[in-house]
Amino acid sequence: MGDHVFQSDSAAGQARPSSRAPSASGPFTRGPLRGVAVALALIAACALPLAASDYHVFQLTLVVIDAIALLGLNLLTGYGGQISLGHGAFYGIGAYTTAILVHTFGMAYWLTVPCAACVCLGLGFLFGLPALRLEGLYLALATFALGVVLPQLFKFRGVERWTGGVQGITLVKPEAPFGLALSPDQWLFVFSFAIALVLFVAARNLVRGPTGRAIVAIRDCPTAASSVGLDTAMYKSITFGVGSRSSSWL
Repeated sequence: MGDHVFQSDSAAGQARPSSRAPSASGPFTRGPLRGVAVALALIAACALPLAASDYHVFQLTLVVIDAIALLGLNLLTGYGGQISLGHGAFYGIGAYTTAILVHTFGMAYWLTVPCAACVCLGLGFLFGLPALRLEGLYLALATFALGVVLPQLFKFRGVERWTGGVQGITLVKPEAPFGLALSPDQWLFVFSFAIALVLFVAARNLVRGPTGRAIVAIRDCPTAASSVGLDTAMYKSITFGVGSRSSSWL
């Protein structure tokens, strides 16, 4: 009797459907295939500038730079759920920081990259402290005002000697170091692409870590997130600062 009951329960357990959701299947869901796809994409990205003209290589560089800027906006809007209509303002702050340091102070171009990122991280965090206490349309209008006002400040006479006013600042494309047989456009692409890879990997680690889970929790349900002790205003400001820094690397 006991054996019969045991066998029946066992059979029922085997026949019971699993409560787990079926795993997704596809050509790029498995680790090895995904790694091969990523490796092929990286090889193609590195080989393409060698076969294209300098003009097309420069266009590809602009695409990479825009991808870096969109990465920061994706962190803020996609994962943080905060609407920003003036995110290009931080793109401009980073660009002018780099241009001023190179043109006026003669700093090496590769040293200006972390400097511009730190400036935008600080400004983005400070702007986020009061602005991200707003929500929805009010936050969008606050960021839109920043995007409208900042270009006029760059052309203000008081800072014209630094920013170049309406003429802006013209920089010479850097030469490839270490005697590499690359044109300035090709080296600029390689330099930008390397930074993009580092930032995308860093963003991936961020959103998969505790900070990323907290940001997503605040986006999905701010009330529940605050009830478990998360400082929603602080996390929103951190998201704004990190998103602004990512948009200012180049």
